Amino acid sequence: MTKKVLLYLRNSADTLHTACADSQRYYAETFIRKNGWKLELTCRDEDIGEVVFTAQPGIHKLLEEVDIGSIDIVLCHTLDRLCSRFAVAERLLHELEAKGIEVWAADPGVRIKAADLIDHYYNNPDGTLARGRRRSPMPDDLYEAEHLVPLPYGYRYTGAHNADGTYIFGFRVLEHETAAVVLRIFQMYADGMSPAKIADALNAQGIPGPHGRMWRDATIRGGRDRRTGILNDEIYIGRSWVPGREYDFAPALRIVGDELWRRVKLRQDFACRRAAASP
Repeated sequence: MTKKVLLYLRNSADTLHTACADSQRYYAETFIRKNGWKLELTCRDEDIGEVVFTAQPGIHKLLEEVDIGSIDIVLCHTLDRLCSRFAVAERLLHELEAKGIEVWAADPGVRIKAADLIDHYYNNPDGTLARGRRRSPMPDDLYEAEHLVPLPYGYRYTGAHNADGTYIFGFRVLEHETAAVVLRIFQMYADGMSPAKIADALNAQGIPGPHGRMWRDATIRGGRDRRTGILNDEIYIGRSWVPGREYDFAPALRIVGDELWRRVKLRQDFACRRAAASP
């Protein structure tokens, strides 16, 4: 039977010592194919510490899947991307092993067992994982856009530099031309224009939609409950999500102000009430 894998990614600002999430995904998916496994689900957290380990949205989802029994393997890039403290790792691995779930690290491609955890840490078990472990370099083709996780319309990948001039890959920033289109869509909808008419207006002006496609009603309208569509993606007010839970707030990525967002939500509420009242 093909083993089902939950891939856990933890992003990091310290890409000098830790692979970024896209690098982690690249190596993990290669490792999954090599072993003939099936990628069932991907969970991701930002590297904001482990003060409350299980409260992190990605970990919360991981533990839900463990309880459901939907996976056979938890795969991370390196152990510190799953959890960096010995006590946390020991408890987690014991719980997973009790349920028959294996934990693997794609780099360097080994299974991690609770009995062997001490080998992954410094002499102080209360401390964090040893730094300076071997890490695979970022593959060159990850610099090509088609190998990256697609970003919402209005954003692009870029790089930044440390104080010493070292390039850091994988930052996302506003793409000002398309960000202006996003703001315009919100304003047009708040002023009473329907998503279908907004799409027609943008297409008539030759403005490319997401991924270079034509604009469609559904692209703009989406689904409010699922947070899909331009009008429902909370990244535009600086929030990032994993399924069902907020995990990050990035004011620098905000395109839409609170007042405009509120006007759009009020109009959506009105449209829902009017649709419900229709015979």
